Amino acid sequence: MVKPQTRQELLIASRTKFDELTTLINALPAGSKTKEFSFKGRDRNLRDVLVHLSAWQALYLHWSTTNLQGEQRVRFLPKGYTWQTSSKLSEQLRQLNQDLSVDEAFKRLQNTHRKMIRQFESLQQEKLFTHNFFNWTGSSTLGDYASLFSAERYEWAIRRLQHFRHDLAQKPLVTQ
Repeated sequence: MVKPQTRQELLIASRTKFDELTTLINALPAGSKTKEFSFKGRDRNLRDVLVHLSAWQALYLHWSTTNLQGEQRVRFLPKGYTWQTSSKLSEQLRQLNQDLSVDEAFKRLQNTHRKMIRQFESLQQEKLFTHNFFNWTGSSTLGDYASLFSAERYEWAIRRLQHFRHDLAQKPLVTQ
């Protein structure tokens, strides 16, 4: 995937990758949506992947919305975490949502996705992709963060679920 460089590219990539992810989820065989992945990794099933996506989008939305409103300058990561320890945050978010159903996790993702798209639509090209437009984005643009937590993260999820689907196809069907 080519990293978006304009507002229009960001909107297209985010919508396209979300639709691709949704299609992949809907195409999973009946009963497989709650199965554990056979491969290693932090995320052990579809719910964990969906929780990961929506939780990181919620972090992005809190950070960007608060800073865009100028209320205060807030950090992206919760206190006690750095980018070097972000994997520990991801693990904590996964553990906190173990009681969530796949359907509830998907509804959360749909909600954060809609909010992200609304934000992208409301922002001008300059605010999204001009370096140093906001001092709180550091050396990156807001669009870089927006892409990372939408289209690029969807691409990661798609690869995980394609691997899962491939593994499901390799297992012989059990007949009774």
